[in-house]
Amino acid sequence: TASKTALTELIYALHSQGAFGNTDIISITKTFESTFNINLGDFYHTFLEIRERKGSRTLFLDRLIKYLNERMDGLDSK
Repeated sequence: TASKTALTELIYALHSQGAFGNTDIISITKTFESTFNINLGDFYHTFLEIRERKGSRTLFLDRLIKYLNERMDGLDSK
């Protein structure tokens, strides 16, 4: 249910961290497109738009961290 921009942000984060070794960004993107049956279009342009955001440039990743921490905190308090 997340946006194509969110998926692009996630792909670039995984690539930047080296999560797929030396695999190039195009191959990673094509794999995600195939797996999720989605066309991300000009993902380079989308990344440029992400870079130009005011405030936090990692909105989706920030939300992922927030929700995961809340989930773990909730489980810790049980």
